[in-house]
Amino acid sequence: MAGRPSKALERRDGILDAMEICVREQGIALASMRKIADQSGLSLQMISHYFGNRQSLILAFVERLCERLHAETEMAETGTTPKERLHNIIRFLCDGRYKRLTGNDVIGREIWAMAERDEQIRRLVWNAYDRALNRLMDLICVVHPHISTAQGRATAYAIICLTEANEFFSGIGGADIPANATEQSALTLLSVLEKQNVPTTA
Repeated sequence: MAGRPSKALERRDGILDAMEICVREQGIALASMRKIADQSGLSLQMISHYFGNRQSLILAFVERLCERLHAETEMAETGTTPKERLHNIIRFLCDGRYKRLTGNDVIGREIWAMAERDEQIRRLVWNAYDRALNRLMDLICVVHPHISTAQGRATAYAIICLTEANEFFSGIGGADIPANATEQSALTLLSVLEKQNVPTTA
């Protein structure tokens, strides 16, 4: 019989859950240690005991969200063939992942803004993107073995750029945003790779 999670892990998770609520409702600037303590039902001293200072708490918060996104992406990689797995990951990346994971993509925007100012957070966020890029590149190169690794990575990068822009515009745009346009554009990029493998006739 598996042991129960330790009290320390439960409390750390509870603190990070409380921080997620505070960031979603008020933004990172107003998510003070005091407000997070109040939201979690723990004392300010207990928050400091588990995370030390606010910067360490923010880093743990960002790291957890990056790991959560990675786990969700892995679960989206379903299918019996590499091509099916690739298309299912693209569908997931185009389908409001931040909104599903956090209930509000404001958190994603908050983290992005922090990454532009803070080297430690930038490293965490880039490592998460780099991991996604490498996985996309690997699948693209398996599905299209005739292309170079550099071309596979460039295509993966273009797809990530499309999906990130889609997250931004779907978060602030109106109801007239074209449905599935990002997914279709990503699949069009892959179709270009397929055409490159078609032998020419004399």
